[in-house]
Amino acid sequence: MKRRDALKNLLFASGGMITLPAWTVNWNLNSIPLSNNIFNAKELRTLSSIVDTIIPSNGTIGGISVGVDTFLSGLISECYETEIQQKIKANLLQLEQNSQKINASFSDCDTKTREKILSDMHSKVTERQTFFEFMKDESIRGFETSEEVLINYHNYVLMPGHYNGCLDLEAN
Repeated sequence: MKRRDALKNLLFASGGMITLPAWTVNWNLNSIPLSNNIFNAKELRTLSSIVDTIIPSNGTIGGISVGVDTFLSGLISECYETEIQQKIKANLLQLEQNSQKINASFSDCDTKTREKILSDMHSKVTERQTFFEFMKDESIRGFETSEEVLINYHNYVLMPGHYNGCLDLEAN
C-alpha cells in the first residue's frame, strides 16, 4: 500500500470522526423518516393499535413507548417482499372492516374490544392465523430487542469486562 494513500485515508477518516458529533446532535426516533414506508396514516394507526394490544403499557414501558410500531413498519417496508407486504396490508384492511361492524375504527376501540377482534380474526382463517402470529412474534421481538428493554430490564452490556491481553499466570 502506498504511504500517501494511507495517510490521506487516515486524514479523511479522522476528519469525519471529528465532525460526526456536530451534525448528529438531536437525532431521535421521530426525526429519522422511513424512506420506503409502504403504509398510509390509517394503516400506521392500526399497526400501532395492534402493538398496543399485544404489548400494552404497564405505566412505565410498553410496545408503543419503545417504538415497536415504528420497528414493525420499517421491518415490513424494508425487509419483506412485495407479495408479503400486500398480504399484511390486506389483513390490516380486513381488521379495520371487522372493527367497522361495531361502528368504530380498530384504533378507536378499547383494549378488550381490540383483543376480541384480533382473536376472532385469528380463529377464522388459516391465513389470518399466520398474520396474527406474525404480528405477535415480531412485536415481541421488537420489544425484547429494543435498547430500553435490553439495557434497563435485561441488564445487557454490549462489551462486558475489559480485555487484558498479557497476564502473568501462575503454573501449579
